[in-house]
Amino acid sequence: MPDNDNIAATTAVGMDTTYLNRTAREYLESYLASNETSTVEPQLFVCFEHEIMEFPLSGHQTLGRPVPGHLPDIPVVNKYVSRDHGYFDTTPEGISYTASDTKNGIIFRRKLLAPGETVDLWDGDELIIPTFAGGKGADIMLVCARVEGRINIWRELELAARDALTGLSGRNTFKTWYLQNHGFTHQKELSLFILDIDHFKRINDVYGHSTGDAALKTLAEAMVKMIGGKGYVCRWGGDEFVGIIEKNGQAAKAALAEMGRQLHAVKIDNVFRMTISAGVVDINSAEGAEGIDELVMLADQAMYGVKESGRNRVCLYGEAS
Repeated sequence: MPDNDNIAATTAVGMDTTYLNRTAREYLESYLASNETSTVEPQLFVCFEHEIMEFPLSGHQTLGRPVPGHLPDIPVVNKYVSRDHGYFDTTPEGISYTASDTKNGIIFRRKLLAPGETVDLWDGDELIIPTFAGGKGADIMLVCARVEGRINIWRELELAARDALTGLSGRNTFKTWYLQNHGFTHQKELSLFILDIDHFKRINDVYGHSTGDAALKTLAEAMVKMIGGKGYVCRWGGDEFVGIIEKNGQAAKAALAEMGRQLHAVKIDNVFRMTISAGVVDINSAEGAEGIDELVMLADQAMYGVKESGRNRVCLYGEAS
């Protein structure tokens, strides 16, 4: 396996428009050249900004942006990706990609592919979906990995790209997970929640950022324990977290309230007791909510009601605050 310190450094310097800069690429190729590696089941790593998602390549698979009623085999939640952005074909003989007629197109070996053009992909080949005019911002990079060493490296990068403090994924990975697991299926009991730490800025100002970090880490661990492997939680941004729990609205509300009581019983850094405010939406009762962003908005409205009524509570969307 590659050296973890080098992997962490690679991630730190690699978040530019080509995702891995020259230093990172030289290290990666040097590692592969000096270590024996075997061909395994191919994987596709989709990289955008600070997030990496992995998809196994097998058979005929479509690439595109998911929308209600349409879930590509390889979904990329980004406005610069078209609903139909091409497709992959994987056989024992090799892997190919065929481009579709899209607004932003896709680049292979510095060449913009024409609609309908097919290219063969080998280990380490990259496809680039440009996102901003003039080369500004992070493009979306798709990396084909066919040998064990490269796959291991990208999996290390995937772990390193998670939130360093909490170990949780970011919102784009969360959205993709939701679409793949629940986006267009009907599960009897499923709720989405959003929460944050009450008066978090004041905690940082009074007790210091190390204590604030300890609170975030404690909260993240509590949420992961609460969902028990039957859901997903991400760091949405700052001290806000969003998660999916396999319970109906009332049961999810009760679980979050109990988690809040348990958190309050612990004195963070022996200096303060944390409280949280949370909003919950029962996904199967959320009329008119067609996607994850709409569900988050409804849960956020419920949390706003909690903030307005004094904090340190959990509110279910549709109930009086």
